[in-house]
Amino acid sequence: SADVVQQTLMASELWPSLKWQGQEIRFKEPVQLSLELTGEQGSLLVRGEIAAELELACSRCAEDFVLPMRLTMNEVIPLASDEDQDGCWNSAYLDRERDELDLSELSIQVLLENLPLQPLCSQECRGLCPICGKNLNSGDCDCQVETIDPRLAILRQVLNQNQQAKK
Repeated sequence: SADVVQQTLMASELWPSLKWQGQEIRFKEPVQLSLELTGEQGSLLVRGEIAAELELACSRCAEDFVLPMRLTMNEVIPLASDEDQDGCWNSAYLDRERDELDLSELSIQVLLENLPLQPLCSQECRGLCPICGKNLNSGDCDCQVETIDPRLAILRQVLNQNQQAKK
């Protein structure tokens, strides 16, 4: 039977902000990690929970909002390959200065993989006026936005071209 080594890790760290898909993501509170590490058969199994409060911009109205995230982590870190001189855990997860395993990158990766593609401050977010740019969540503007069925937009172009030709 393989040697099984288990360790429980509890951590609470305030991480620096990071860039993701062109926007800045800030950690509002310390990130909470509650992980169980199991080493066996040439790999390290990382299981547990990660909880974070991220501040990011709404994709509709561009206002900053806080997105609470609570995720289950279930990741496998392989042992370093033979080419790696360390002969220990994959060096991508090794903090050489402190000689310990650093799981912050793995945790950030799990958080980013689970972010919504278009983060919204609320499902009811009305976004920005396409004409004046006013945040419609704080009230209507005076702009007249003409809504045209996109399937009929080509007819509008033809009509406009005909009117231009008659001038």
